[in-house]
Amino acid sequence: MTMAYRDIYGGDDLLDEPPQLELLTSPLAATDEVINLYAAGLAPVEIAMPACLHAIGASKDEIEAAVEKAVADAEKKCACEDEDRAMQKKADELGLKEREQNLKNGNESAKVQLETQKVDLAERKKSAASGNSQETKKPESGAKGPK
Repeated sequence: MTMAYRDIYGGDDLLDEPPQLELLTSPLAATDEVINLYAAGLAPVEIAMPACLHAIGASKDEIEAAVEKAVADAEKKCACEDEDRAMQKKADELGLKEREQNLKNGNESAKVQLETQKVDLAERKKSAASGNSQETKKPESGAKGPK
């Protein structure tokens, strides 16, 4: 191939070493390894995608466009995940404040309920005491009432 290249494009006689044609091939079987490395988080998309696309014969421009799109999508995904984490953190903080408020209100409610029970008990004692005194003041059956 190097000879055909020199015949077509001409050899540069001024150079110490004549140009060499070098073919870079990537076997399709190696893409599984690249995909596994990417899935494991050991190879970034900027490395994994060109290797896989090159193996199926994509052009340099197609590879660059695909990598740019993949990087942009990854950045969007990260931004969404960051926003989700921020929203979850805010929801957790609000939930904590709500629980604290419920505890505070629960204690106040218990105090109010206790006070209400004390008042009820005092009223019962008062009515029971007044009921007992009325029973003791009942006129005897043989006594005459006022005329």
